Formats: sequence, structure tokens, C-alpha cells
Amino acid sequence: MPEEVVIVETTFHPVKWGSFIVRGLIALIIGVFVLIWTGVAVQAVVTLIGILIVIAAILALVLALKTPAGASQSTVLLVVGVLGLLVGIAAVLYPWVAAAGLTVIIALLMLFFGFIDLSIAIFHPVFTKHRLMLGFSGALSVILGGVFFFLPVLGALVLVAVYLGIFAIIYGILSIVIGLMVRGEQKNVTAG
Repeated sequence: MPEEVVIVETTFHPVKWGSFIVRGLIALIIGVFVLIWTGVAVQAVVTLIGILIVIAAILALVLALKTPAGASQSTVLLVVGVLGLLVGIAAVLYPWVAAAGLTVIIALLMLFFGFIDLSIAIFHPVFTKHRLMLGFSGALSVILGGVFFFLPVLGALVLVAVYLGIFAIIYGILSIVIGLMVRGEQKNVTAG
């Protein structure tokens, strides 16, 4: 009995240029709102992170309850679940305290890596051509890390404004440009 061969015809669906424009406009609007209401954005981001931590903690607790009693995994999961619940609930109830805490951790990392860059720039003989850039990078990290460490709420506002607000605006502009470029290419294809 011969097998039948079925040929499926597919049609090419070009990318819709309008979707890039819509995505870009939404990103622009979000970016502008974040820059105008940075404090609200910080609270929203930290609250969402707190909710995610609570969900992960609940999943860890469920997994801990499903593992055999006395197994080391169940103890670790139980401890992680309880600590996660405490941290997540605290982040939701006190978002500015959580934002300041996260900013202090980021500041400590900036200070650590800044001092590493500075020490390499000063003491390491291999990087003699790049000492100025390493020194500049290290100094910038140490200065910003110090500001963020001693003024963590300001640091949280700056971090959200720069990394969320400005990123969203740049992403929005790039998406609109891509949409216009795709539209131009599609006009050329249909005209040709």
C-alpha cells in the first residue's frame, strides 16, 4: 500500500511594521512616566520583586513539604522558603527600605570592583597602556558606589531612572525606527 505524500503550502507572513511602532510608543510612554514619577516606579519595581520572592518562597516551601522528612534538601528548602517569605513580605510592605537595602548591596559591589580596577591600574604592569581607562573606570565606580552607599534612596531613584526610564526611551526610539525601516522595505517589495 503506497504512502500518500501530503504537500503543505505555506505563505510567507511579513513582519507587521506597525507592531514595532506600537511597541516603541508603549516603551516611550513608560520611559517618560518612569522619569517623571521615578518614586512611584521604584515602589512598583520593588513591590513586584517582593511578590516574585513570595511566590518563589511558597514554591520552595511546597517542595520542602514534598521531600522526605529528615533529608537535608527539605531543611534547606524550608529555611529558604521561610526567609524568602519574610523578605518578600517586607519588600511589599516596606518598598523603600527594600530599595535602599538593594541599593546598598549594589553600592558595595560597585565599591569592590572600583577598588579592584584602581589597584590594577596602579600596580599591575601588564595594563600599562590601559591604566588611564582602568583608573577612570575604578574612580567612577568608587564615587558612585560611595554616593549610593551613603544615600541609598537617591541611589535607588537614580538606578531606576537610568536603567528603566532611559532604557525604555532608547528602546522605544529604536523600535519606532525599526518599524519605519520595515515599512520602507515592505513598500519596496510590494512595489517591485
